[in-house]
Formats: sequence, C-alpha cells, structure tokens
Amino acid sequence: METGYKTPPEKFAAFLKRQKMVFIVAFLGYVCAYLVRNNFKLMSKSIMVTNGWAKDDIAMLLSCLAVSYGLAKFYMGALGDKVSLRKLFALSLAASAVICIIIGFYHTSIAALAVLLVLCGVVQGALAPASQNMIANYYPNRTRGAAIAGWNVSQNFGSAMLPMMVAGMTTLGWIVPGTGHVLAAFVVPAVLVLVCAAFCWKYGGDSPEKEGLDSLRQMYGEGGESNVASEEEQSSLSYWQLIWKYVFCNPALLLVASVNVALYFIRFGVEDWMPIYLHEVAKMEDAHAQMAISVLEWVAIPGSLVFAWLAAKYPNKMARIGAIGLFVMAGVVMAYEAITASGAPNYALMLVVCGVLGALIYGPQLIVNILTINFVPLKVAGTAIGFVGVTAYLIGNMGANWVMPIMADHFGWFWSYVVVAGLSAFAAVGYLILARHEEEVIKA
Repeated sequence: METGYKTPPEKFAAFLKRQKMVFIVAFLGYVCAYLVRNNFKLMSKSIMVTNGWAKDDIAMLLSCLAVSYGLAKFYMGALGDKVSLRKLFALSLAASAVICIIIGFYHTSIAALAVLLVLCGVVQGALAPASQNMIANYYPNRTRGAAIAGWNVSQNFGSAMLPMMVAGMTTLGWIVPGTGHVLAAFVVPAVLVLVCAAFCWKYGGDSPEKEGLDSLRQMYGEGGESNVASEEEQSSLSYWQLIWKYVFCNPALLLVASVNVALYFIRFGVEDWMPIYLHEVAKMEDAHAQMAISVLEWVAIPGSLVFAWLAAKYPNKMARIGAIGLFVMAGVVMAYEAITASGAPNYALMLVVCGVLGALIYGPQLIVNILTINFVPLKVAGTAIGFVGVTAYLIGNMGANWVMPIMADHFGWFWSYVVVAGLSAFAAVGYLILARHEEEVIKA
C-alpha cells in the first residue's frame, strides 16, 4: 500500500491491524442489528392472523419503525460526528436487543407494539451511520468503496440468518405461528446480540488519530480522502457550515438521496410484502414463502460481493455500474410478478428469480453508501449518511408500506410492481447523472 513515505513501518502495521478489527466490529455488529430489527416484520403474518388485524394495522406498525428509524439515522448520524463511535454503536446495539425481548412479550397489543417499534427505530438509527463512519475513518480512497461494499453484505447475513433461526425454532416447536406462540423469535436472537454488543464495545474504533496513529491524509496523501473539500476549508468552516454546504446544499448528495429513496421503495416494496403477496397471490404456505425470502437474502450476498469486487477494481466508476444493474432490475421485477401471478408458480424458477432480485436490490444500493461518503468531507460523513438515510426511510420505506397495499387493493398487485420497476429505471438514470462527478472527486 502507498503510505506517502511519512508513516514509520511499525506504526503503519499497527494501523493495518486496527483497520481489520474495525471492519470486523462494524460487520458483525450490523449483522446483529438485523437479528433484532426484522423480527416483527418476519412474524407479521402470524401476528396479523392470530390477533385478527388487517393489513392496514401491519402497515401502520411497520411505518412506526420506518419513521422513527429514518429520523434517528439523521440525528444519530450527526451525533456520531461528535461522540465516540465505538460507544454509540455498542450501546445502541445492546438497547436494540433489550427492546426486541420486550416486544416478544407484548406483540398482542397494537399500542404497545407501536411504542416499542418507535423506540427500536430510535436506537437502531445509530447503527448504520456509526458502523459506516468507523469504516470511512480507517479506509483510504482506494479501498474505502470495497470496504463499504463488503460491510453492506452484513445486512444480508443478518436478514438471511433470522428467517433460518425462526424456521429452525419452528421445527423444534419453540415457535408455533398458527397459535401466535412467537416469543422465541424475539428472545433468542436478542440474547446473541447482547453478547456481540459487548464485543463491539471492547474492540470498536473512532479514528486512527484518536488511537495515536497518523491520519489517512498523512499516510496516503491525496488518496487518503475524497477531494471534496480542502484541508484549509475544513479547518476554516465550522461544523454547521460544513453541514450546510456539503450536506443540505450539495446537489450531488441530494441526487444520491433521491436515488436512495427509489431504491428503498424497491427493497421494502419487494421484501416487506413478499410474505403476504406470496400467500395471497401465489397461494404459498408460510414455509415456502420464508424460504423465498431467505434465498433472496442469501443470493444477495455473492451478488453484493461481486459489486464489492467491482468497487475495488473501479473505485470511481461505481455509479455507472449501478445504473446497469438497475436497468436489468426493472425487467426482473416484472418477471417476478409474471411468474407468481398464476397462483401456481414454478417454485424452483421463482426461487431463482428471487435470488437475482436479491443481488440486484442490494448490489446497486451499496453504491449509495459509497457515494454518500465519497461526496462529503469525512468530518460530516455521519450526518450525510443520516440525511440520505432519513429521506430514504421517510419517503421510500413509508411509500412502500402504504403504496404497495393500496395499489394492490384497488388496482391489483401487477400495478404495485409496475411502480417498483419504474422506480428502478428512475434510479438508474440518477446514477448515470452522478457518474461524472464521482470520477472528479475520487482520486484512487
């Protein structure tokens, strides 16, 4: 690696060791974040049926989590720019686990669930900005995109592990969906997450400088950080001036946020409504529907790793790559709808399509994380991550929660997926517009 010939070899070796450990903490911690975030979503059909609730009730509860999580990503991201990332990450992870356990005992009350899901969203909102910010602070331009892309796979591991854990506990009789006996789906994952939170507290990191190491700029020169703002400007402007100029008034970041809104609608429009859609339209049993979700998540992992490899090979051309993936996604979404609409789909073919969907949902979305960090000074990276996240959750996630069932009830599921395909094409065009700016600010 290029060190700029300023850092002593032993000091650089210590940095590389910490760099690897910080990635492990950010990765494992975010895997665990999903083990205590999607529990209600996964058990939504069982809870809806056993309590006699309507789809609108589930949509409202999912929105409680989405709104609080989206807002929290912004102010928790901003908080992460000011406090210890290590402590914020570990404490928020532990709090998420405790709330998940409580949800397991109060899943028969809409009011209690609404409050608990709001609280869950608040503490979960710190996890993505803090973990991405940790990685951004320890990785230079050449490897930052690949590291962020590799970290992005953590959500696939978490999302895929939870259904498998639930399926295993269902087989063992610990969970009985038909009777509403779902406590283990919340308690067992939460206990594992509490252990991981202790690990993150001990081994997480804030920045190389705070550990007595050299800064990325000192070690890697111009390739240490993006060339969005000079060191002089970052020193002369206050924190709030940097936020105003490079977050709220940054045209490139605003377009990234718009693309992310579309991508979150696609992701949650497909994933959140897959259990109910496959039950109502494809006439599938719960086990088959859960397997489809699991396949989507697991195949997304090698798909995302391909994008991570591309990020390492082409660190300033990720926007173009994302555009290609999203144009393909539009066609795959409509293929998924066509295959399942018959009410008796070819199950093997449907699983293949679900796997392709997973790769094309998460691959282009990880590029948003890369561009967000690359388009702002690292001093305000947490705030930028939170800003892009809050718009995605408040508009994209909420839009998917409400538009998908409304379109399905009034016009049919076909038109719900037409909206998803259209947004995929919109996001692809957005990436094409961002491609030139990416090449200008990233000097690998």
